[in-house]
Amino acid sequence: MKKKSKTKKEKEHLSKVAALGCLICQRPANCHHIRPIGLGIGRRSSHFETIPLCVEHHTGEFSIHNCKKEFESRYGTEEQLLQKTLREINKLEQVNNFYNVEDND
Repeated sequence: MKKKSKTKKEKEHLSKVAALGCLICQRPANCHHIRPIGLGIGRRSSHFETIPLCVEHHTGEFSIHNCKKEFESRYGTEEQLLQKTLREINKLEQVNNFYNVEDND
């Protein structure tokens, strides 16, 4: 089965997520697709359901992929981290919109 290409909006969102830096340590981040309950094995969630994690927190020894229960007990569930990610993106967009409006006056 051929992989579906990302839309422009998905690419923009993923770029914003990665630009936040790792939610745990603020290092440069990759996007981790959260796995909502009930999503089948081998199926990826939406590109809009991603959180920024550095390599170590994404796939390292103590990471969301290798020690999920321990990771979530320390840092929060994937859903909690997704909500934090969306709040941070929203804050940045509000700041950017404020300055863009000011520049046009």
